[in-house]
Amino acid sequence: MPTPAELPAVPGLDLAISADNVARFGGDPMRYRHALRGISAARDVMFNVAAVAAWRAGVLGIRDAALSRLQLLPVDLAASVLGLPVDAVVPFTDGQALDRFYWPLRPPGQLIARIGGFTGLGGRWDQPPTDPAPCGPGRWTVNVGAQRRQIDADVFGHVISDAAAPGPQTGGPATAQLVVRPTSYLAEIWPA
Repeated sequence: MPTPAELPAVPGLDLAISADNVARFGGDPMRYRHALRGISAARDVMFNVAAVAAWRAGVLGIRDAALSRLQLLPVDLAASVLGLPVDAVVPFTDGQALDRFYWPLRPPGQLIARIGGFTGLGGRWDQPPTDPAPCGPGRWTVNVGAQRRQIDADVFGHVISDAAAPGPQTGGPATAQLVVRPTSYLAEIWPA
């Protein structure tokens, strides 16, 4: 993986600070830097590239903005920042319009993500998650002991936060399901 010094130099755009912000908002700054490596473009284009790279690095809060900015990029640049072949960019953007977990290179039926884990091994939970409830596209709640946790996820990452009691699912058909097991501290996201 590249070091911060390997980030492109763009007048008026501090990509080193943006890498720090990616980490602050739950993304992987090394994945962000890797996505930007070797890209040279004008400031306005790099601003769009950086937004897509931040989402690609796991900053879920900018998903919608990144998808909008992705449409503004030349297909070869979009492919580079996403880590996709050029001919997979349009299927990716089309697929993302229907399924936040769509990735054109993932075989059908393959596990999407494992979330949580035992705190003693670096995970998030001190008890197995139970009672998963869908709350919308890419959103579920689970019980972990006496606490209710919310999981927000998409193709590039997830965020776990405190949650209220489970509510009804809202918005569109479910494209993925959250699976928990009584003997595991992991929650798994699988295609629906």
